Amino acid sequence: MTLLPVAGHTEASQLLIQLVHEESKEHGHNPFRRKSRSNLAEPAVLAMVQQIPGVGKVKALALLQQFPSIHQLSNATTEELEVVVGRTIAQQIRTFFIQT
Repeated sequence: MTLLPVAGHTEASQLLIQLVHEESKEHGHNPFRRKSRSNLAEPAVLAMVQQIPGVGKVKALALLQQFPSIHQLSNATTEELEVVVGRTIAQQIRTFFIQT
């Protein structure tokens, strides 16, 4: 890490802006921008997935990372689900969607 001397707040803020612009060009992202809200952050979707027997918050978040929509989750095979939550919970999820 390199320390650069600056004369004041204005110069420091200009330097930061310049560094962010350079970083954005190189990596295609701005480290100071908030990430857009995804379906994972939607409380209603998360709450829906948590209604599946055996699925709590941690497993619901893992499932939503792999299957971003309820539609994709409901159409996932037991084998696809098993990779994320294990065989027993995968079978419970499939049963849940078949019965409802």
